[in-house]
Amino acid sequence: MKHKKISLVLLIGALVLFAGCMPLYTMLIQGEWEVDEYYKNGEDETQAFYLVFGDYVINFHPDGYFTETYKLSQIVPITNSGTWNLINSAQQLSLVDEVSTRIYDIKSLTKEEMRLYRELGEGEHEELILDPKE
Repeated sequence: MKHKKISLVLLIGALVLFAGCMPLYTMLIQGEWEVDEYYKNGEDETQAFYLVFGDYVINFHPDGYFTETYKLSQIVPITNSGTWNLINSAQQLSLVDEVSTRIYDIKSLTKEEMRLYRELGEGEHEELILDPKE
């Protein structure tokens, strides 16, 4: 009887651990994030990013929707929304809106920081380092 209890506990623990990774990342990503640093082709382009996307914030809602808000060229308020999803065993983040689908490699994700990387084509790439919005 004792052996069966230990086996059951180990089985439940393994299932929780296996199934727990995706929900953990899903919980970590939810909320409002802002770009702390932006790199294009390895060069720090944070200032240029904020000249185009002033006050940029992305909000990952628990229901799988996201909302991006920013001021285009520091003037025109823009709101973009769509769906978000973790794909490829939570190694990538998919953002789908009316205009495009963006797939980012998740380099790291904690409650303090999210690092995303994306190939732009023609040998170009971008990396975003986001922090939770305070």
